[in-house]
Amino acid sequence: MRIRTIPTAIAALALALTAGCGSSADLAGEEERSGSSPSQSSSAEGSTDEGATTLTSANFADTIADAQVDAKSAHMTMSMKAAGQTIAADADVVADSDPAKAKMRMTMDMGGQSVEMVMLDGVIYTKAPGMPEGKWMKISLDDASGAAAESFGQMRDSMDPAKNIENLKAALKSVKATGETETLDGVEATRYDAVLDTSKIAGVEGAAAAALPAEITYQYWVGPDDLPRKIVITMAEMPMEMSFSKWGEDVDITAPPAGQVVDGSSLMGR
Repeated sequence: MRIRTIPTAIAALALALTAGCGSSADLAGEEERSGSSPSQSSSAEGSTDEGATTLTSANFADTIADAQVDAKSAHMTMSMKAAGQTIAADADVVADSDPAKAKMRMTMDMGGQSVEMVMLDGVIYTKAPGMPEGKWMKISLDDASGAAAESFGQMRDSMDPAKNIENLKAALKSVKATGETETLDGVEATRYDAVLDTSKIAGVEGAAAAALPAEITYQYWVGPDDLPRKIVITMAEMPMEMSFSKWGEDVDITAPPAGQVVDGSSLMGR
C-alpha cells in the first residue's frame, strides 16, 4: 500500500519484510513538500476556538500531513498480526520532502525473530537472523532489483509527504468524528474514523487487491496539534495498532560502524 505518512511508513515496511522481500535469512544466504504549520492549518476553515482543527473529509489529508511535515520526526511503536505472525516494532523516523534524505532506525520482532534496520542516505542496513554474527548487510536502494526493489522503493516513497497526501486523498472516502477522546502522549486525542476505498489505493492490484475488503476503516486518534497519537486498523486478517510520541524531537540516526558492515549489492543482481 502506498498510503503513507510518517506513521504508516513503518507499517508498510513490516508488510514489505513479511510479504515482499522474503526472509532476511534468505538474503544473507545468497536486500519538502512545504506546507502550512499546524497553527496555520488550525486557523483555516474548520478550526475550533481552542486551535485544534475539526477534521473533515475535505481537510483530513492535508491537515494531518501538514502537521507531520512540520514536526518532521516521531517515535513509534507498532503491534500487528500478518500471515500468522505477531509483529512488534519500535522506531524513530525522520521524514523529508526529499525521500533520499529520510532517516529511520527500527527494531522489529517477527514471530520471535529480531530484526534491526537503519535507513539513511538512500541506504538500508539490516541485521537479522541468518546473517554473520554482529554484521549488518548494506544495500543501496538504487541497487535493489525485483521484489526487493519494489518494497524498498515503496518504503522510500513513503517518506515523501507530497506523494502521501495525494494518495490519501485519492482513497479517502469519509471521515467521521466519533466524539471519543483519550489521553495519549500527554495530550487529549480525539478519535476520527477514516474510511478508505481499497480500489483506489495506489500500488495495490492483482491478488493483493482481491484479498482486501472493499473498505478499510482507520481509527485515527489525533491531538490538538493535528498530529496522530494512535492509529488502529481492525481488519480480521491483519489487526494493527500504532502509537506515536516525541513528535518534533531531535533524532540522531547514524550508520553502523564500517567494520560491522557487509556489502549486500551482489544479492540484488549487481
